[in-house]
Amino acid sequence: MTNQSNKTIQALRFIFVMMIFMSHFHYPDVPIFDAGGDCGVAFFFLLSGFVLSMGYGKKIDDKTFSFNRYFKRRLFKIFPLHLLCLVIFLIVFRPSIDHRLLLNVLLLQSWVPDGDYYFSYNAVSWFLSCLLFSYVVFPFAYRHANKRTLLVVLGCYIAAYVLIPYSKVNALLYVSPLIRFVDFFLGIMLYKVFSSRKGDLTNASFVELSLVVLLVMALIAYPYTDEKLRNAPLYWLVLLPIIYVFTQQQGVVSRCLQWQGLQWLGALSMPIFMTHPIVIHTMFHFFPSLPYAVLLAACFTITVALSWAIDHFYLRNSLFFCNFARIKPKQHSKQL
Repeated sequence: MTNQSNKTIQALRFIFVMMIFMSHFHYPDVPIFDAGGDCGVAFFFLLSGFVLSMGYGKKIDDKTFSFNRYFKRRLFKIFPLHLLCLVIFLIVFRPSIDHRLLLNVLLLQSWVPDGDYYFSYNAVSWFLSCLLFSYVVFPFAYRHANKRTLLVVLGCYIAAYVLIPYSKVNALLYVSPLIRFVDFFLGIMLYKVFSSRKGDLTNASFVELSLVVLLVMALIAYPYTDEKLRNAPLYWLVLLPIIYVFTQQQGVVSRCLQWQGLQWLGALSMPIFMTHPIVIHTMFHFFPSLPYAVLLAACFTITVALSWAIDHFYLRNSLFFCNFARIKPKQHSKQL
């Protein structure tokens, strides 16, 4: 990935993590932005498969790939932040401690199709539970990613789509690591297409603007779409080309995304994702009567400040985890 395209994707990380942020900001008498949560989660699963393929695909093809080195880096990417946010959650909210805590610590909670488990403690960590599984199977999935495998994976998804009852949509279609792996695998397949066909785009600015319009239309269509379709398929047809096109950074929208402020915020996307529910719930508890705009601005500002502090003072100086992963702190990736 070139430096410019990396900047574009970095900005998109912030935009989509803010969609998730807004989906969790439930203010009385203000419509909930549920569409942003499903869209943002789908984007990050797709992007993870794409970016991992970009970073490790050539090594896998050349048989120079080291699973141990790769997996240590993946663990370092998610566990220090996960454990810190879990501790913050326990201190702030003082929930009852039971057997679910161990599952949460080990990021195994999403394997239990029960909301009391997969949304236990710092609820957003369910995403990391699914992502950890995708990390484990990524090398195997990449080696076998082809048209035939894609048809099998999509066929399994369609079967799950039809057979899973609506009462289990959230527990299985939305949270299950096996089901969310489909998004991750589509990201891998997108990279295979990207690496073989990338080049100059015709009317790149028009294509980028059209994709933005299509994304807005998908978000508008969300409330009128079948519940099973909302979890991810509604967005696949627009998010996949968004990643494909914006990674090449050839249009006017991509150039606008080069703003340094978006780059800085995009680099904090993972801490923002992991801390924003804690901040939002705390602010609503202590200041429920604040006006909507004031409370929203306060939650956003505190979340960004806390995320910066975690990144600057904790993630960059987690020497124990750096030594465990055998990587230098400056090589640490902060991206979601």
